[in-house]
Amino acid sequence: MNSLKLFAASLLSLAMVTTAAAQEGKEAQTRSYPYFFAGIQGGAQTTFTNYDATKLITPIGGVNVGAMLAPAVGARLHVSGINNKGGFRYSGQKYDYNYAVTDLDLMLNLCRVFAPSKETLMDLYLIGGAGFGVTWNNDDFKQLAASNLADGNLHLGWDDRRFVHNFRVGLQLEANVSKLIGINLEVTANNLQDRFNTKLNGHGDWQLQALIGVNFRFGGKKKTTEPTYVPQPAPVQPEKPQTAATAPAEKPAAKPQPKPQPTERKLETTDVTVRFALAKAIVTEEEEAKVAAFAQWLKAHPTANAEITGYADAGTGNGRINRNLSEQRVQAVAKLLTEKYDIPASRITTAYKGDTVQPFADNDDNRVVIGTATEK
Repeated sequence: MNSLKLFAASLLSLAMVTTAAAQEGKEAQTRSYPYFFAGIQGGAQTTFTNYDATKLITPIGGVNVGAMLAPAVGARLHVSGINNKGGFRYSGQKYDYNYAVTDLDLMLNLCRVFAPSKETLMDLYLIGGAGFGVTWNNDDFKQLAASNLADGNLHLGWDDRRFVHNFRVGLQLEANVSKLIGINLEVTANNLQDRFNTKLNGHGDWQLQALIGVNFRFGGKKKTTEPTYVPQPAPVQPEKPQTAATAPAEKPAAKPQPKPQPTERKLETTDVTVRFALAKAIVTEEEEAKVAAFAQWLKAHPTANAEITGYADAGTGNGRINRNLSEQRVQAVAKLLTEKYDIPASRITTAYKGDTVQPFADNDDNRVVIGTATEK
């Protein structure tokens, strides 16, 4: 009964942590592909054999390393186990032993299969793999066999390690907390050779695992922000002192030339691109540096007015959400210009396009506010 309570508590904890991760995952942005990951897991497992499965629940741990080779396809090496239990139906006796399973798994991201270009805060993976299991420390079985409580299975006992095959299928739900971290809930069914638990049922035994874990992501190309262009003044050439040898000869008085016509002054212009995170309208410290440079240019050119327009990417959300999000983004930039950098509101014109206009080819790059300013 204590094992059953532990198993139920583990499942409840998995659900609670995954729900919390989904809330935090609003800030998540996935890396570009391919990228690598490594993770740890913990949970519970039970074996379905000719014994009450609720009485065979034990805690387990797991580790994995792998890579997402594309948005929809990945692979990993997964090791899990600690200890396991078996039982005899007629005598009602249970016994413990140690075990571990190692599998090479293929991971298929079902969310990206059906929506390849759309970022999601939660990803659902179909997992399938094969590998081997190893069991050791069979002392409990030996004691039962010596007491004639092994239901006639004495001849099935083993002294050292035993290696068996393992086939796996399951699902993993992962919350993308950030670019570097994902929290996952995983349930897998493992088919092991009949004799791995030191008795025969006439068919392979199924083992159900429920795990919660965290993956740490690394590698892959990171997107870089566009550098702000600051024009550099042309170098000033020092004048050479004149000597008698280099002094120009006196020239005759030149004929009066007609007065040159005034040339039209070329108007200066500048622009700014402020980028935002997924589902966010907060100007980060890095992006605010661009807004500050834009404000300094406006102060240096008092005749210039600014036009700023907000956008949202079409790959996420819907029309109403993206329209509101683009409006919030452009208002955030306008508020910085007027309240923090003292640019008069009369010099700023705002607009927002939602996801009806996509100024950039890359879906993620359209979470922006674009501003332009020209002298008058």
